[in-house]
Amino acid sequence: MTDLEPCVLSERRGPVLIITLNRPGRRNGITVDMCQQLHQALLPVPASDVRVVVLRGAGDDFSVGADLTGGEPTETPSLEQLGPAYHASTLLHSMPQVTIAAIDGGCAGAALGWACACDFRFASDRAKFATAFLKVGVSGDMGLVWSLQRLVGGSRARELLFFPEKIAADEALAMGLVTRVFASVDLHAEVLALAGTLGDHHPFPLRTMKANILSAERMDIGEYIEVESARHLHVAASPSLRQGIEAFVRARADNLE
Repeated sequence: MTDLEPCVLSERRGPVLIITLNRPGRRNGITVDMCQQLHQALLPVPASDVRVVVLRGAGDDFSVGADLTGGEPTETPSLEQLGPAYHASTLLHSMPQVTIAAIDGGCAGAALGWACACDFRFASDRAKFATAFLKVGVSGDMGLVWSLQRLVGGSRARELLFFPEKIAADEALAMGLVTRVFASVDLHAEVLALAGTLGDHHPFPLRTMKANILSAERMDIGEYIEVESARHLHVAASPSLRQGIEAFVRARADNLE
């Protein structure tokens, strides 16, 4: 690709939006432009009719983190310049759509922060993960510390952050950092099939389930039950329930044939 090509690509396939980090010649190394373009690509999604977002990398890697050309940072952006773009992780985590990171090859630093902000992380069998921040002398960004503790627990998160060695896909699966691992040649097809399955669901219960997950993160159980119950009855009174029951009955009948 040339410098004139966008760092982030968006492609709509039915209810699924595919967002691709697009610097394969630099292993999708992250620049200020990429951060800003990803944030801009995500901004309109919450208000759209998209049901599932897939975040992936072009070429052989998800992203190896910040592009440190020649071993030195090429730019030091100000908070005013880059601050809003840090909220790409906020959008990936909190938007009403289901978000999936499809991780092939390297996934490190800020890119791992983006991946961990998603609802799901599906990896190839050759994926490698590293927090990387301390190795280059920074403390971390893109919400990785916040996400990582919730995914793998405080003790394991500290291990990954303070001793930022690479871990392979099988270890990432064992600790719960990823939930499924596929052969590299099958990764993107398998992820799009799973995204399609999610996208086939009625958007009302799909979005409400995502809202329940977000509420459960910040509420005690008594407060959460009140919110969950109200949402459940609201969804049950909608046409989505009848459609869901009909689809379930059809699927059961097909399985019995």
